[in-house]
Order: sequence, then C-alpha cells, then structure tokens
Amino acid sequence: MSKLTPMILALLMLASTSLVALDWAELENEEKMETEGRSGPDADIVSIIAPMATTTDTVTGETRNTLRAGENVNFDVYIANSGDADITEMSVTVTVYIAEGGNRQAIATDSAGNELSWTNGDVVCDDTFVCPWQTLAPGDTLSNGKYRMNYQGSNVVWTPDTGDYMVVISVDALDDTGIENDEKEIIVKVTDWQDIVLDLSWDSGKEVESGSDQKAFTLEISTDGSTSWSARNVTVALQVTGLLDSATDSMANDILGTTTHTDFGNLSNVEVFRHENEENNFTLDDRYVMDFGQSTSWTGYLDPDTSSISGDYKVQVNLVSFVMYGQFPDCEEVVNNRNDPNLTMTYIHNCEVLKYQDDDASTSEDEIMGKIQTYHDIGITQLVVNQGYIGEEDELNGTFEIFSGPSLPGLTNGPLNPTWSKVQATVQHMGSDPGNEYDWKVTFNVENTQTGEVHTEDADSCMFGTGPDYMHMMLGFNMTDPMAAAEVGEACIMFNFVPGIYNITASVSMINIPTEDDGTGTMVGKYSDMSGRNNNAEIYEISALNNRPTVTLTLENTEDIIIGETMIDIAADAYDADDETGEGLNYVWTHPGMELAEDGTPLPSLCNGLGSGFANCVLFAGEQIFAGIQNYGVTVTDEFGSSTTAYINVFTWNAVQANSTASHTVGEGDNAVVTEIDMIYNLVYNGANAFTFTLAGTDESVTKDLSEFGYAGEYNSEAVLDYDPLTRYLGGDVYSQNISITYNSDHLTPTSIFWVSPSNVWVELDATLSESSSSGIIEIDPGMDVLGAGNIVLMGGELQIIEVPTASPTGLSVVATKGGNIEATWGYSGSTVPDFDYLSMEICDSANNCDTTRENVSVNGAMMSGQTDTTHGETYTFTLQVCNLGGCNPTIATGSAVADKQVDGDVKATSMSVANKDDSTWTVTWVVDGNASDVAGWKVCWSDYAWTVAGDMPTQCTDALSAGDAEIMKPGGTSKKYHFTAVAFDDKGNMNTDVSMTDIQLTIDNTQTDPCEVDPDSEECQTIGTDEAKGAEVPTWTWGVIIGLVVVAFVVGAFILSRGGDGDGDKDWDY
Repeated sequence: MSKLTPMILALLMLASTSLVALDWAELENEEKMETEGRSGPDADIVSIIAPMATTTDTVTGETRNTLRAGENVNFDVYIANSGDADITEMSVTVTVYIAEGGNRQAIATDSAGNELSWTNGDVVCDDTFVCPWQTLAPGDTLSNGKYRMNYQGSNVVWTPDTGDYMVVISVDALDDTGIENDEKEIIVKVTDWQDIVLDLSWDSGKEVESGSDQKAFTLEISTDGSTSWSARNVTVALQVTGLLDSATDSMANDILGTTTHTDFGNLSNVEVFRHENEENNFTLDDRYVMDFGQSTSWTGYLDPDTSSISGDYKVQVNLVSFVMYGQFPDCEEVVNNRNDPNLTMTYIHNCEVLKYQDDDASTSEDEIMGKIQTYHDIGITQLVVNQGYIGEEDELNGTFEIFSGPSLPGLTNGPLNPTWSKVQATVQHMGSDPGNEYDWKVTFNVENTQTGEVHTEDADSCMFGTGPDYMHMMLGFNMTDPMAAAEVGEACIMFNFVPGIYNITASVSMINIPTEDDGTGTMVGKYSDMSGRNNNAEIYEISALNNRPTVTLTLENTEDIIIGETMIDIAADAYDADDETGEGLNYVWTHPGMELAEDGTPLPSLCNGLGSGFANCVLFAGEQIFAGIQNYGVTVTDEFGSSTTAYINVFTWNAVQANSTASHTVGEGDNAVVTEIDMIYNLVYNGANAFTFTLAGTDESVTKDLSEFGYAGEYNSEAVLDYDPLTRYLGGDVYSQNISITYNSDHLTPTSIFWVSPSNVWVELDATLSESSSSGIIEIDPGMDVLGAGNIVLMGGELQIIEVPTASPTGLSVVATKGGNIEATWGYSGSTVPDFDYLSMEICDSANNCDTTRENVSVNGAMMSGQTDTTHGETYTFTLQVCNLGGCNPTIATGSAVADKQVDGDVKATSMSVANKDDSTWTVTWVVDGNASDVAGWKVCWSDYAWTVAGDMPTQCTDALSAGDAEIMKPGGTSKKYHFTAVAFDDKGNMNTDVSMTDIQLTIDNTQTDPCEVDPDSEECQTIGTDEAKGAEVPTWTWGVIIGLVVVAFVVGAFILSRGGDGDGDKDWDY
C-alpha cells in the first residue's frame, strides 16, 4: 500500500499538467464550428400531443394514459420551424409499430391487413388549392401549435386492438437543416375495457319535462366494452328530488328520495367458483346476469307538486356496484404443498369479484330535469355543409347564383371542395308546450384557421339545401293556421370555401319575444330560452382543400409481350377524394412510339382523354422502339389543376427474322456449278438493337471422323459456310429461336449439320432435314444461346450410327456403414469395350438433387463419405448404366441406402450410479431415457478424470451387460477417483458421446510391513546383530525408510530458511 500511494499521486500530478495544457479556446471554437452553418429552415417536432404516452408509476404500478381498444384515436402533434428561413415544402408521416420491450418491431396493420402508416405530402407547398399552408415562417408553429394528422382531406383515425404500440411521427421539409429533430416516438398501451351504461330519459322524448300531469321516465342499463363479458348483480342508486307529490316505480313502490335497485338482467344459475386445477371442484348459485351487449329497462312515475307555480325536480342515477366472474388476482390462493410442508402452491381460481367502478365513469351516472312551470326551449339538432352546386359566380360582388344542386349534401367532415357551398343548420322546438310559438334566427360563424378570418352571418330560411326548400316560420304548433308554425326549421348561408381549414359554428336564439310588465312598470320578456346547452353546433377543423388525385399503374398483360404479336394493356388506378366517380379526371399518357411534331416534340397520345374511359392505354407493340425495358407514364389532373404522375417499366421481347444468302461452288472446272444457300434466323430476344448476321460460302472442304458423335467412320463436307452474327445473346436473354436453311437438293445432299468454332471445336446441331422437289430444307434448334460465330458445315454421306453397348451393370449392392458412409459395389453383364464404353453413375438424394459422373467400365465400386458427401437420415439412390457415343444400354441398376451417422431417438443415460461389487469389480447402473428403438447396445466409458464436454469422452469403453447395467474391472495402480458415463450405439457402430455423470473413489493399500514384525523368529531376523549378519545384505525395505528420512529433513530445512526476509527489512532471520 505504501508503494502504491506515491504512484497514484504522481499520476494525478501528470493529469493536472495535461489539463492545464489544453487549449480551451480551441474547444470553444470547435463547438462554434458544429453549430455554425446551420442557417435555413428546420422542421422541429416539439412533442406528440395525442395520443399521450402511456406511463407506469414506479411506486404504485398504476398505468396512466392507456388507450381503449376499439375506440378511435387521432394524432395531434406540435410542429415548429426552429430555423431562420421559411419552410416552403413539408410532409408529415405517422406510423404505428408493434412494440416489444420498448423496441420498435414491424409496422402494425388494421383488420384488413393494411399497414398503419400515413403520409400527407401536402401540408406545406406553393399550391394553394392543395396545401393549407404555403409557408411556415421561422419561429412559427403549424396550425397554432396543434396539427391534427390529415390524409386525403380527412383526419387520420386509428381504431386500435389491444397491445403495445410505438407511435412515430416524422416530418420531411425541403432543405431541412436539422434532421435530428424530425422525428418523435412514444409508447402507448391499448387495453380492453368494460362499461355499464346508465341512461335516463323522459318517455315523452323531451329534454326537460314540464306541466302538472304525471311524468314517466325510463332507466336503461346496458353493458358495453371492447370484448365479451358479463356483469352480475348490478346495483344502482336512484335519487328523486324536487317539487313532487309522489314518485313510484312500476310496482307502485315509493322511490322518492334515495333508493337502491338491483335484479337487473336474467336470473340464472351460474358458476361462482372453480378450482384452477381440480376439474370437479366448482360451485353454482343464482345470480342476475347481464351479458355483453344486453340491455334492460326500468320505469318510474313522477307526480309534480300542483300547488307550486314554479320550481324544479330531477331524477339522478349512479352505479353502486357489480360483480365480475373470472380469473382475477383477487382469486389467488396460497396453500402448503402436500408433499413438502416447507413449500407452498399458488392457485389462481375462477371466482367472483365485487367491483365499485367500471372503466368509463362518464356513463356510470345520468340525470334528467323537470319543471313545474312551462319549459321554453329551442335548439340545433344538425349542422351540415352542402356542396356540388351548379351555378354562376359573380366575382365582383362575391356572390353565387345557384341553378341546381347540391350533388353532395349533408357533409359533416372533410374533405370539402374549395368552392361555393351551403352551411345549413336544423333547429327544433324543444319546449314542454308545442303551443308556445317561438321566433328565431341562427348565427353562423365560419373561421379560416390559417388566416384567422371569421365570417358571421344570420339566417332563418334555407333554399337549395338538404331537403325541401324552407321559408321562415315560427317554431311550434298553430292549431288555427298550421302553415304559420312548424316544429322544425332550416337555416343556411352561402359561403365560398377557399383552400384552408375551417371551424364552423351555428347558434340559435329566440327573437321577438313578447314583453310584459314585471309589476314595476318595466317591460321584460315574457319568457326566455331555458336551456343553452342545445343552442350551439360545431364542426371543427374541416378541410376545404383540393386533394391531389392518386394514381398507380398496373400492367394488365398476363402473357409475355413480343414485338409484332402482342397488345400492351396498362391500367391507371386513379382516385380523387373530391371526385368519387372519377369522371372529372384528365389522363395524359406518355409511352414509346408517340408521333412527333415538326419541331420534334411528341404529339399527344391517342390514349389521352377526360374521364374513366381513358384510364386504360392499349398499344400495339409493333415497332422496335417498344423492345426491352421501356417507361410508360400517366399524369392525372383534377378539375382544379392538381395532378399526380405515375410510371411503370414494361419489358417487351424483341423479335426479328434475320436472313442472309451464301453462294457455294459445287464441282470443279467445266462441271462447276454455283448454288445458293439461304439462311433465316427467327429470334425473340431481350435487346433493343436489331439482330443481323452474314453468311458466306467458302472453298474449304472437310473430311471428319464423326465417331464421337455416334457415327462410324469418316465423312466429307457438302458445304462449309462462314457464319458471323452481329451480336450474340446468351440463354437468359433468349425467349425463342430457330434457324431455317434452304438449298438446291440437286446440288447438295447433306445428311448431318455441324457448327465449328474458330478454335475448331465441333458441335452437332439439332437439325431436321427434309426435301420437296429440288428444294432441301434444314430446320435447326440452336438450343438456349444464340449461335455464335463460326462455320456451319453441311456433312454428306450415309450415316452409320454406332450401336449402343450390349453390357449392363448387375448385382448392385448399396449399403450404409458407420459414420454415414455409403458403399456401393456392382459387376457387369456382357462384354464392355474399354476406352469406348463408359459407366454413367447418377447419385440422387430424396429431393432429387442429382450428381452424374462418367466412370471407367473397369470400376466396380464407389463410396460416399459420411464426412463430406452425406447427411444423416437422407436416402441416396445409385443409378448405373453403360453408355457410349451411340447411346446407353436401356438396362439400368438402381439401389438405395439411408445414411446413418448417429444413434437416433435422443436416447441417453440418466440417474447413473456406480458401486463396488467386490474387490475387483464395479457395478454401473443407469436409467434409459428417450426412444431406444435405434439402439443396438450400450457402452460404459470411464477414466480417472472428469469431462464436461461430450466430445472429450475417453475412448476406454466397456460393453454393457444390458441396457442399464454394466460391470467394470477395477484397475491397478494408486488410489484415485474414477469417472463414468454410459452411451448407446447402433447396429452400424455409431456411438453417442456424453459428459461424465458419476464417479467413485478407488482405494489401493500400498502399506509395507516389516517381515520381522510378522515373523521375528525367522532365520533372517535371527541373524541380525550376529557375526553372520555382518556379512549379510541390508534388507530392501530399509532403503525406503532411509530415503524418506532424507526427504523430510530437506523439506524441514527449506522451511526454516524461508521464514523471515519476505522483502520486509523489519524481520530477523530465524535460524
């Protein structure tokens, strides 16, 4: 420790001097360099507002901000421009991923399998008809700090299933300088939920009752939730208060004040307990049960206090409790283990649990109101937008004259078309006495959230709206003049929705209320609207944007497209959210083969046009320009001028019929005749350039031994043609091909056709020869590749075909041996011709993967190595056939074997033990575990060391007496511990390996006894100390004693000398 301390101090001193030497100004400069040069726009996702991230309290374990399965979720995000320049183009993407352990997994999908990912590419752009914002200035926030994700003009809605999800929202802005803040992610948990819904209503349908007659009300109780469940013994508390003479239920029971009610649903004998493991341990009892989706009603009657002139009364209901049945944490039972009192068993039974609150408190209570006096009330029941008008706009006065419409009535959500529209509100008499007539008006406010402009306008009539035209009337019922009043009225205004996002509100109010003297000489209204909560209706964040059409291209052809043979059919799948029929979409196509104007620009395609009839472009691939991979495109434009373009690459096989003629001289001198040979090459291939070739006659004459092709002897050429193609295509680029050669059969009589490479490699062509009159025809199949440059040789002479071999393989034996080896042996029947005949040996596995080799006919055996050639359990089939150039003898020999490298069945020894049978033998026992059907016997392997790797098992092994029993002869030597394992082997000699599993200590007694102690009267012992002993030899055992004493003395001396002096100067030497 004393030496370590100064070393540490020295290091600290060195470190301090190093820190002093640092150039802090340089560090500051580096920091500045990292932040400089970042000028420009910077789209910044500050936070995700909705949904909120799910969190778990680390103390209580309570989970907050979970989402409810099956309920719609919108996505709200706070986006700002943190840069110093305008954002001129920006898109927003929302993607929902599966989350596992807090990590992002695959993109989640909806019930139809569609990925939950949406991209709005038109959030900020310069197209005022498409994007609500043309720029986002530095420091500004998008949509006042709360942008709701929108796609195709409608809010994106996610209806989640239960599970854990990661919501990722990202932005992509043009010239964005800070991509690190372009994405935010949160984890949300979606859970199942259960709900008991309480709903009170007056049987009259009124919102507020009034008058002196008896009032009937109904309490409806229903179950709701995300999954099927049942509620038992639902209990509610009813409170009936106010100016009432009496309150009774349907059985005339008094319900005035606070009463408790139960027995909702069906009385059933149901299971109330079931043991987790014991099938017959359960209990049944009677319960009132409300199944999922079931509802029940309960009715009450109120008699208002007729002695009062005015006053209120009301009915309230609250959920008190209910019972659920299932496996819940409250059902846990911990009991002592019957076999071991120190252990416990935990069960989670099915049981009943009393609940005092469901998952939605807002539906667990309700109330209705009533008044003694007349109840005055009007309200708005509906607010809609009507679009699709035909008319004429007066731009000077900002008005629109309607001729007909609307074709799109009753819209309550976007997207709206940016055009003149009607905003319409429906109003209704909601008072207690329809005989009281009310005059009214509706005030409309339409706010453009992008500009902040608000348009306010009053209306009390509606023409060209949803439903029949309506002229203003009083709300109510006039017995003397039914046309003077109606229970329902309509009001609408005409408004021009320019591109933007709008908040629309409508408020109804009573007007022209009659007055009366309040007794003080002051004139006041005789009545007023007694409920303000139904006077307003709103539509928030409805977009009036032109949605860009979307389009994808699909090739309708199912067969290959070939030049000169096929029509190309391309379909455009276009969709415009503002044009359901698609008849207002204009299609402009681009494709190969378009005609050009005088200035070289393409003329419009014949596929172009307006409406869905031009969504397909059908072209005949008749020209070379269509060949290969060519690009086809369509631009779809809507009536507002917004467009989208899509492209598709279409591959077309080129097709040509190339030809060439060669002249060839037949005969010599005066008998020489020049004859023409015509060659046509039909080729369908992958290439844009035309395929051509040249064919020329030569004066060359060839004599060739064709034995290697199966023809005996030598043959002479009839003609040698020089063939040279412009381009050669390999098989992957060839769809089909054939060659046709015609000649004068009076001059030439070929019998076989060959292609000869420039390096003089001969290949026989697959040719069919025929004659008609004096014309000879050769049809050639070139195979996969285009025929390369070389000579085409027409050989003559009658072909002498070589006969196939007469010999065949026989006595094939295929045997599997140890280690996965497979050995095959065979003989031959008949006479083989060495160096001419050969053995075709094909070896195939069970998947028909084959390897074929040519072997000398002197070979009569083969082996597949288990190390490199075979797989355990795989069947290998040998097929042998004797062949030569003329073909193969049809007699074949086949044989199979299954490669065997190991003992199957995962069999092993367990519960192994070893014991002493006697002084010379150990008994080893074990239990066989696994499938032993492949086991031929067992071996016990042992050594004086333990091994933990099966592959390190020793090779010293003894055959077992039986499966589970063996005897081992004890070794000699010294006392030590021996380790054992038992392994199985199969009939091939394959043997498993395993780790050592048991051991035993071997003790050998090497103690030497003094013979004089055993027999002191022996002759040897009697002579010790006598004259006879002086000349006698020292007994052998005494040398061992002497040597032992010397060793002990040496060790003790070394120990004494080693004491002290352990590097410490304060210790004395101990001699």
